[in-house]
Amino acid sequence: MGWHEHTTRTGRAGEAAGAAYLEGKGYEILARNYRTTDSELDIVAFDPRDRTLVCVEVKTWRRPYFPMDDLRYAIPPGKYHRLRRGLAQFIASQLQLQYDFIRIDVLLHYGEQTVHIEGEA
Repeated sequence: MGWHEHTTRTGRAGEAAGAAYLEGKGYEILARNYRTTDSELDIVAFDPRDRTLVCVEVKTWRRPYFPMDDLRYAIPPGKYHRLRRGLAQFIASQLQLQYDFIRIDVLLHYGEQTVHIEGEA
């Protein structure tokens, strides 16, 4: 198995675990691996607690390179902007969606540890 294939498999496993984690917290998963013109949204979910549409970026690490609770290390500014554009494209394709807020979150997986960072609108 090559490096890219291993990385893809690890990422997909992390995304599946992330979706299960979010469902366990009461989120409704609307899409996984949603592709747009310039990005891919790992998970798009609905948080019914405050009627928020949430784009969730999932990061799975084999080694703890970065602080597990600091969003700045998980999503570089360019990636953050691509996620925002991708979420806008998702919304445009799903006009029936009803929500009050929009948010970009990050789920960080390292070993058995999962950290959920709820982002800003």
